[in-house]
Amino acid sequence: MRKMNYLFGAAALGLGVLVGTLGMSLLTNSSSPTSFISKLRGQDKIQTVSGTLSDPVKIPPNSDVVAGGTSENENENGSKIPQTNHGTLTDKESLLAQQIITDYKQNIGIFFGAWKSTDMATFRAKLAKAYTGDLFEKHARRAEEYLVQGIGLDVTQITFDQIDVESVSENAATLRVDYRYTARDYNLTDGAPVGDEHEQIVQVRVNLVKQTSRWMITGESTIQ
Repeated sequence: MRKMNYLFGAAALGLGVLVGTLGMSLLTNSSSPTSFISKLRGQDKIQTVSGTLSDPVKIPPNSDVVAGGTSENENENGSKIPQTNHGTLTDKESLLAQQIITDYKQNIGIFFGAWKSTDMATFRAKLAKAYTGDLFEKHARRAEEYLVQGIGLDVTQITFDQIDVESVSENAATLRVDYRYTARDYNLTDGAPVGDEHEQIVQVRVNLVKQTSRWMITGESTIQ
């Protein structure tokens, strides 16, 4: 009987070590099921970064603001004139579109910055500065799944390849956006990135609405 107790004890100890080892491996391996980077936009659009990205935008520490290129054309004075699929915007629409694009880029920075939050209350407070409506709740539900496991996201650079203004009015707008970002998982407990860096490709159509003086993201659909 004593021998059986020893055997069960040894088996339990070995199982505990195995579970612990697997848990640490899952946390640090960015291709594992519990890795946020492998689930954010779909693993088929994630590539391990092996070289330098073209025209990268560096993300300063604790900064929510990002910048990058768009599909705008320059006029003779060097200022940017956004275009829709139907032609060049009027001066009034052009100024409005530039503000929308600026706010959108800042919103993306806020989104990624929120993924270093250590609790859901902080995450929701940060995200509320950039998103509204059902999409806000969708991102919050997704975040809770990972943040409770101590897994966030560390984004180091974003490249906006193209931003097209498809429609614009005083209170609503639709953008067609292509951008890339470099990221890896983030250990919220240790406050440090883990795993390999990956380049994530995003191609979306985005709906925005104006709330007070700021344009908020209210809808987003992936373009295949």
